[in-house]
Amino acid sequence: MDNLWQAFLRRFDRPVMITTFLVSGCAMGTVPAAAVAGVLTLWQLYAVALVVATCEVFFTPAYQTYPLTLLGPDRLMAGNARLTSTVTVAGMVGQPVGGVLISLFGPAKAVLADALSYLGGALALALIRAPEPAPERGEKAPRLRAQIGEGLRYVVRHRVIGPLVLYMATVSFCLAGLTALEVNYVVRELGWSSLATGLVFGVSMAGGMAAGAVAGPLTDRYGMPRVLLGAAFAYPLCSGSIGLVEPGLAGQVVVGVSWSLLIIVTLVFQSTQRSLRQLLTPKDMQGRLAATSRWLTWAATPVGAVLSGLLAGGIGMRGSLLVFSAGMLVGPVVMWFSPLRTSRREIERDVRTATAAG
Repeated sequence: MDNLWQAFLRRFDRPVMITTFLVSGCAMGTVPAAAVAGVLTLWQLYAVALVVATCEVFFTPAYQTYPLTLLGPDRLMAGNARLTSTVTVAGMVGQPVGGVLISLFGPAKAVLADALSYLGGALALALIRAPEPAPERGEKAPRLRAQIGEGLRYVVRHRVIGPLVLYMATVSFCLAGLTALEVNYVVRELGWSSLATGLVFGVSMAGGMAAGAVAGPLTDRYGMPRVLLGAAFAYPLCSGSIGLVEPGLAGQVVVGVSWSLLIIVTLVFQSTQRSLRQLLTPKDMQGRLAATSRWLTWAATPVGAVLSGLLAGGIGMRGSLLVFSAGMLVGPVVMWFSPLRTSRREIERDVRTATAAG
């Protein structure tokens, strides 16, 4: 683990990702093996989950920063957009395929497919031949505590990234509150059938495939700051429909369209903000930026989900959904007073300079 941490700090992104995939794949592979042998226990599942989650802590920052090394600044936006769309499509396909495998082989044995996916990912990464820059001779990797503190200070103090991360934390909080209740609400309160629920949310997820095609042209034409500002104002408009519609086909159509747009807006925003952060951040801070931003934004997710459930117990599911939809309005206010609007031209100039320097 210490060698893995040293590689992570020295910005060897690809070896870190390969190592974490191999470890995760081997850990997941013990589950079906133990199930076949009849010795699978709950404690083994806990241990496997801990190993995989620990590997993800190292993998995610490397995964988010490696495109800059692999593609360079001039192709970064297109690469991030395609990665974001690919992850979305994989999530759409993975859930139904996983359900089929579980029904055929049982939960424990179906985990073999997950283990093989990790090993396949490691193989795909190993086939990449693009070199990574080596650290200077004599360079010492700093301690973990110092790295965490430096990453936090960098994110909080940065005039662009700080407000951007605050906005993302707000959106993560509100979206978690909405998604925690949406399925129960449409089934119990609106009376949707299982087929209608699956079709509406399945169609909306399909909107993610369009995000990769539109993100690059949008930023090329309007610039990253304008695209981020536009997405921030689109969030409340797209997310509020589910708490306003009535039972029936018309409500299903409205929710399907609005949530399709929400998925597109989300993925366009995510690929754009990730590219902007990477272009404005020095190379030696990329990993710390990715890890700190992820921690600050994802920490709001479980809080939003829990509070949504508690609030629903007091004012009902519709009331809770409307409250969290209204909470989305905080995000545009944060973005409106941030340098993304007040210093838009300077940021666009910095982006052009970083792209040209690459």
